Order: sequence, then C-alpha cells, then structure tokens
Amino acid sequence: MLKLQNITYAYDQEPILKGIGFSVNEGEILGILGLSGSGKTTLLKIISGLLVPDEGEYLIENQPAFIKQKKSDKVASELGVVFQQFNLFPHLSVLDNLVMPLRLRTKKPKSECIATAVELLDVLGLKDQIAKFPYQCSGGQQQRIAIARALVLNPKILLIDEPTSSLDKENTKKVEELLKSLHGRGLTLIIITHDLPFAQAMCQRVIELSEGRVVFDGLAESYFNA
Repeated sequence: MLKLQNITYAYDQEPILKGIGFSVNEGEILGILGLSGSGKTTLLKIISGLLVPDEGEYLIENQPAFIKQKKSDKVASELGVVFQQFNLFPHLSVLDNLVMPLRLRTKKPKSECIATAVELLDVLGLKDQIAKFPYQCSGGQQQRIAIARALVLNPKILLIDEPTSSLDKENTKKVEELLKSLHGRGLTLIIITHDLPFAQAMCQRVIELSEGRVVFDGLAESYFNA
C-alpha cells in the first residue's frame, strides 16, 4: 500500500538518503530504526509529505504521493502522522484539537464532528480531558491526544515518530497496548524509534538505516535474535 523506490535527498548538497527503497504492506507493524544521523527524520518527512525527494518514486495505493512537487491528496487521506513533539495546537482545547482538522477535512457539521471526537477520546481514555488545554495534560496524555487527532481523520496508515521518547515505563506500556489495539482493528503502523525494547515488543518487521541507506529489512524476530 506504500512503496518507495530509489529515494534520494540532500541538504545543501550533503547526501542524507542514498537510494532508499522498501514497501509497506497492509496490516503490517513496521519499525524504522537507526542511530542519530542515519536519515530517519528525513525519511519521516518524505513519507509524511513534508519533503519532496530529489530523486526516486513514492507511491501510496499505486498512486504518486507527490504531484508537481506538492503532496497529493492521497497522502493526506491515507496517512495519519504523530510527530515526536506532538504538534498539538496550544490555544485549542483537547476536544477542538480534534474537531478543527475534522471539520476542515470533511466539511461536516460541527455537532457531528464534536460527537465523533468525543467518542474517539472516550475510546482512548481521554474523555475527562476534553475541556483542558494540551499544556494541562501529562506527556502520556498528550501522546494519546496526538494519536487521537491523527485517527479522527480515519487514516489507513499511522506513522508515529519516537512514540516513547518522553514517556516513563508505565506510559510506554500504555502506548504499546494502545497501538497494538489499533493494529488489531486493521490499522497499518510505521513506527520510527530508537527504543529497541519497544521496537522488539511492537514490530513485526524492521528496517534499519545507516548513513542514509537500508542495511537491514526483514522480520523483527530475525533482527533482534541475530
């Protein structure tokens, strides 16, 4: 459902990604691993549509992810993204962080968008947080709010960046359980992380990047038991 072929990218003529290629199949939990400087962040930005690759092909559902150097509607409709810093709107309540993007995308009545957002927040254990602002919520709660905001648009793929970077052991376990539950409902997951124990607990397949190249692509069991 998602395919990259020979993706290259350079910052100021410094090569960052050097011929990256892989596919993501429906229903997978894929972990993208690598040390700092391996190219994970740049790859995240290309997959999410924030950066256009210098060369190569990026397809979603066999359709181009970029059209005339701009992110296609296919990326927006198929892919939900949760960034490491969450990027929640600080001036909006938790509820409105979900309602605003849903209204902008679907043009549905506000009352319908509110009902959808409240239902999702309730499922994620956040119904008691709906009137708060993001800064009034814990790191673990903000992580779940960011996931909820991505899910409210009903994507087929969730791309999540460093989901455990600011979480303690208890909240890491909660995120693990939440993501596994979402996967059980049919969501495809791409997890970019440096947290190897989390990746081992979560991922079915692993891609490791090193210096802008794929150096491993295979079953997580083979990767972690090598």
